Amino acid sequence: MVHQALAFSETAPSVPGSLQFAGAGSKAINFLTEDNKVLTLHLFGEGVSPSGWSISGPVFRYISQLAPKASKIRLQDSGICIDKFHLAKGKNGLWLKAANKTELTFELLSQFLCLQEAQTGLYGPLGVLVQSGDISACFPVLKPLKCWFEGGEPDWQGIIGAGPGLTPSHDDMLVGMLACAYSIPEFRDKAPVLLPASLDLDYWTTSVSAGYLSQARNGFFSDSLLAVIDSSPDTLYDNAGHFLSHGHYSGADTLLGMWLFLSLYHHLFK
Repeated sequence: MVHQALAFSETAPSVPGSLQFAGAGSKAINFLTEDNKVLTLHLFGEGVSPSGWSISGPVFRYISQLAPKASKIRLQDSGICIDKFHLAKGKNGLWLKAANKTELTFELLSQFLCLQEAQTGLYGPLGVLVQSGDISACFPVLKPLKCWFEGGEPDWQGIIGAGPGLTPSHDDMLVGMLACAYSIPEFRDKAPVLLPASLDLDYWTTSVSAGYLSQARNGFFSDSLLAVIDSSPDTLYDNAGHFLSHGHYSGADTLLGMWLFLSLYHHLFK
C-alpha cells in the first residue's frame, strides 16, 4: 500500500537529507531539516502551512506514534522515510503566497473578535480586549509596528519568542501583522521590512517558530490564514472561526496581531 500526502506546500523544505523529530500535537507533527528548517505534517482538515504537508487521519496517527521513537527519518525527493515507513509527497502542490488584495477591514474583524471568548497567550480573552479597545498592554509589539508604519526599521529583539508554546504569542501576532502587510496594496512593497532579514530568528525564538516567521517574512502563509485574509463580510465568520481553533493560543494570537495592525492602520491613515 502506498501512503501519500494529500497536499503539500511548494515552499516546504525539499532538499534531501536527515530529519529530526521536533514534537507532535493533535493537529501537527514537526520535523527539522539538517539546515534547521521546519517541515510540518498537518492533519487533514486543519490547514496547510507554507512549510507543510497535509495527511489523512490514519496516517497522521500512525506517524505520531512512530516518529518519536524512530531510529532514522529522512526527506527524499519522493517523500519522507521514517524507518521502513514511506510517505510519498504526491503531486498536489499548493502555492501559498498572499495576494495583493483583501476585503478585511478593522471594523469587520472587530465585529467578529468582540464575540470571541478564546484566550490569547499573553493578553487574556480576545473579546474582552477588543471590546475594551485598551491596547496599552500590547505596547511591546505596537512600538516596533508603529516604527515600521512611519518608515523605520522595527526592532523585534527580545519581543519575539515571548509567550507559551512552540510558536510563542508574539511570533504568532507578528505572522498576523505580516499577513496584513502583504495583503494591503499600499504596504506590500515594504512588507518584508516589517521583519528585518538581519534579525537572527533562530537566536530569539524556537526553531519551529523561526521557520514559520521566515516563511511569513517572504509573504507565505497557511491556507487557512489566507482564507481569513481573503474573506468577504459573508465568509469571515466561518473562515476566522475555523482559524481560531488552531493550536492552543496560535489562532487567537494571530488574529490579535491582525487586529492590532488594522487598528494602528485605521488610526494613522484613516
